[in-house]
Amino acid sequence: MKIIAHRGASGYAPENTKASILEGLKRGCDGFEVDVQLTKDNKVIVFHDWSLERISDGNGFLKDQTLDKLKTLDIGSWFSKEFCGEKIMTLEELLDIIPEEKLLNIEIKVRHGEINHIEKTVVEILERHSRINSNLIISSFDHRIIKRIKKIKPEIQVGLLITAGLLNIKNYISNFDLYSVYCRGEFISKKNIDELKKNKIKIYA
Repeated sequence: MKIIAHRGASGYAPENTKASILEGLKRGCDGFEVDVQLTKDNKVIVFHDWSLERISDGNGFLKDQTLDKLKTLDIGSWFSKEFCGEKIMTLEELLDIIPEEKLLNIEIKVRHGEINHIEKTVVEILERHSRINSNLIISSFDHRIIKRIKKIKPEIQVGLLITAGLLNIKNYISNFDLYSVYCRGEFISKKNIDELKKNKIKIYA
């Protein structure tokens, strides 16, 4: 069994921050899951929510802000005074602190129906940092992104995030070259598990 730090060690430090990554490393996790989005000036940053209010002292939508503006925000104080002044990370800054031997699952987030080609930028960054290897997985709820990534860089391991049950999982997964599938526990059945295992696809509940 692998222990994956979700948004970093987010039970012990503010999510998707340098502090949460370092805490995960300190606690010996096997890997990390993080979320990435695109800023107004096309920079890839590590952040989960569409809006800024829940975990920062900013407001509005992240996509409407430049990286410079986002870097002025405090994203640690909401969690604890101990983390006052924690800043948003870029994908490049994240890659600088996660060792290559750790599993890294990057979830690409886009709004429903949005096409901003973030996946192209993500792949370019990963290539520059020589991080396209067996310890990398890119996942998304937007399955079009997964298809586009495989066209850009076929060797990247990809995973589908699923929020509902599939009537015919065999037919659906045949449209992709998948490494993994992520789904809520209530949508897991023995039939689907057997089908995924038969196709050597990993299951993350």
